[in-house]
Amino acid sequence: MAFSGEIMPLPDASKRSDRVYTLLQNTDLENLAYATLQSTGQTIAIEEMSEDELRRLVLVNLARLSVKGEWNGLLDAGGGTFNVNLTQAGALSSAMDTDVVTITPPWGISADLSAEFARQSPQFYPFIATTTGTVASMLINVDTVSASANTLECAIYSDNNGVPNEILTECVFDGETAGDQEQTSLTGTASLTRGDQYWIGHCETGSPGFKVIALGGYYPYSGQTTGPNSGVRLLSVTGSDFSLPSPVTAGNLAASTYKGNFCVGLTYT
Repeated sequence: MAFSGEIMPLPDASKRSDRVYTLLQNTDLENLAYATLQSTGQTIAIEEMSEDELRRLVLVNLARLSVKGEWNGLLDAGGGTFNVNLTQAGALSSAMDTDVVTITPPWGISADLSAEFARQSPQFYPFIATTTGTVASMLINVDTVSASANTLECAIYSDNNGVPNEILTECVFDGETAGDQEQTSLTGTASLTRGDQYWIGHCETGSPGFKVIALGGYYPYSGQTTGPNSGVRLLSVTGSDFSLPSPVTAGNLAASTYKGNFCVGLTYT
C-alpha cells in the first residue's frame, strides 16, 4: 500500500492517557529524563489492553530522543559505561585483592607474558576499571635489572574521549630490584569508578635499560593508526623522554607496536 502522506492516529486510541500523558504532563521534551520515562513505563503491563499506552510510551521516547539528540534508553538502556560484570578485586577472597589491569577486558589479554625493555618515550594503554575505589598501591615485576641506577615512572591517567589526559596518581619503581615490587608511595589520588576507562602510562627515567614483565606478541589494545598493515599495542608520545607528561597533548600521540604493555596491578583502600 502506498503511503498517502497523512498522519494516522493510534488505532482505537482514546483521547486521554491515564498514565503516559498524565504522569508526564507539564514536562517538556528537552527536560524529560530517561529515568522519568522509565519509571512511567514500568507500571504498564504487557498485555493487549495496554497496547495504546505502550505505543504512546514509544512515541514520547522517540520524540525525546529527537529533541535531546542522545540515545539513552534506546541503544544502551540508559547507561554510558562498559556494562560487563567484571570481577572486582577481593570478590573471590581477601587474598585475591589485586586487579592486573593489563588483562582486563576489553583491552587486556592473559597470554604470552614476556620480559620487555622499559623505554625512554612514554607509553600508554587503556583499561576498564573493575573496582570502584581509591588506588592504594601499584605493582609490577622486574625480570632483568638495570646495569646502573634507573627507575620506572608509572601512572594512572584519566580518559578524555578515548585518549589519555591527566595523571591521577603516579609512583616510581626501582630498576635495580628484581621480582615483584609493590609501591604504596603514590603521588596524587586515583579514585576509580567501576566500568569507566582509564590509562596506564610508563617510561624509564634514565638510559640504562631493564626489563619488566609485559604482554608479549599479542595485540591487546587496538586503536587508530596509519594504515591496514599497522597494528597498535600502545600509544607513545614524542618530546617527553624520561618523564610522563600531564596533561597529554593528543596531537603528540602516535601508534606504537612495542611489546610494552607492562603487567600493572592495582590494590584499593
